[in-house]
Amino acid sequence: MNMLKKLIATTALGAVMIYTAAAPCLAQNKADAVVAKVNGEAIYKTDLEKIERALPPELVKNVKEKDKEKLFSGLRDQAIDLKLLTDAAKKADLEKDSEVQQAIAQATEQVLLQAYIGKQLNPLVNEKEIKAKYDEFIKSFPKDEMESKVRHIMVKDQAEAKKIIEDLRGGADFQKLAREKSIDKSTAPEGGDLGYMRKGDVDPTFAEAVFALKPGAYSENPVKTSIGWHVVKVEDRRRVKPPKFEEVKDQLGNVVFQDQMKKLVEQLRDKASIERFNSEGKPAMPVSTADNNTTSADTSSKR
Repeated sequence: MNMLKKLIATTALGAVMIYTAAAPCLAQNKADAVVAKVNGEAIYKTDLEKIERALPPELVKNVKEKDKEKLFSGLRDQAIDLKLLTDAAKKADLEKDSEVQQAIAQATEQVLLQAYIGKQLNPLVNEKEIKAKYDEFIKSFPKDEMESKVRHIMVKDQAEAKKIIEDLRGGADFQKLAREKSIDKSTAPEGGDLGYMRKGDVDPTFAEAVFALKPGAYSENPVKTSIGWHVVKVEDRRRVKPPKFEEVKDQLGNVVFQDQMKKLVEQLRDKASIERFNSEGKPAMPVSTADNNTTSADTSSKR
């Protein structure tokens, strides 16, 4: 199977959903070329573009670079197959099937939900609001918190850790020992490098040992944690700098979205008449505001 066939076959279901959902409501314009006809019904170039958007962009790019025409013909054949399948499903009167109707109703509700959320919230999740959230974050950011650049050598027992400390006292290279002795396979190849860390990032015992050392020093005694025994070295210490706006823009955008989603749901609840029942269908006991604070913001898809 060549790359194009794999590309289309592995994402056929997504393509089916995109194509069949969009095809009935396409408003074709004069510039939209007809690329195929199935039993007299036209398939348009925009139909192929919809299928293409459902495929992995990187794979599409690779196929386009190698043979653009082959990609076009492959998408056209896929559209023809989807049209045949859709028509066959309609002829089989599956639209009247109760399970199919329920699925269509659920899909319709989901599309309406996403459209409503997008229309209501997208204008509110803008650069100004995200920047305001960033400014709020910066104000609360600790100004004097320190972080240390740390290396460690982790071993199974105290005796081995003590032997490593003796080797260091004798002039052994810390990074070389870490590569040879450390059982932490994720950091050993890098000479035990853990990068910069704050006190709250790690085991309290480990953090206490780290921040008791001056830059350039290593621990004179083994440090025990729940995962092993450590010999720790501090290479640098600096004041923690807040992240730049661009580094956290996406995360803060999600925070703003969730805040606005919560407000939207609260507004809808305030205007609605809501009755709650228990699992037996009897009126439920009133719940506190705190208990009832979970909203659909927690389960709805983001922008």
